[in-house]
Amino acid sequence: MRRSLALLFGLLVLGGCNYGFSGGGGFPSSIKTIFVEPFENETVYFDLPQLVYEELFSELPRRLGVRPAGREVADVIVRGRIVGYDDVARNYTPGGADRPSQVLEHEVQVSIAIQLIDTKRNVILWESSRLTGRGTYNLASQTFEDGRAVAIQDLTRQIVDGAQSQW
Repeated sequence: MRRSLALLFGLLVLGGCNYGFSGGGGFPSSIKTIFVEPFENETVYFDLPQLVYEELFSELPRRLGVRPAGREVADVIVRGRIVGYDDVARNYTPGGADRPSQVLEHEVQVSIAIQLIDTKRNVILWESSRLTGRGTYNLASQTFEDGRAVAIQDLTRQIVDGAQSQW
């Protein structure tokens, strides 16, 4: 009886070893390359598209398990628009009669609309009409650039999570 159970357990374990991802990072196996287009910008922050592009270009291929490629040969094109940017006070001390209120922490919010397009089948693999990345910064020791960088990293995480959720 023990031998039978051990054999059954061994077969189950070995059978489980055949599991694997069908493509890079959860993409279908036909997707091996990616092209990131520079994003359109609907904000007044002229440097934002370059910052978003640099983050997505460096991180998406690695995190999705694909290689960067030129637009003409890529299996997937990443296309998007930056649709919003906010920098709001998140934490502050209220003022009193003898002192003004003091902002302690800000939150940067960068919002995008995005599509991941399968160029071979000409279909949208994944899209979101509004993703918002958030990043905080402490005014005593950080700048809005620090918060913005974290917000863009948060967007990248959400894009990877969204793309991988389809498979």
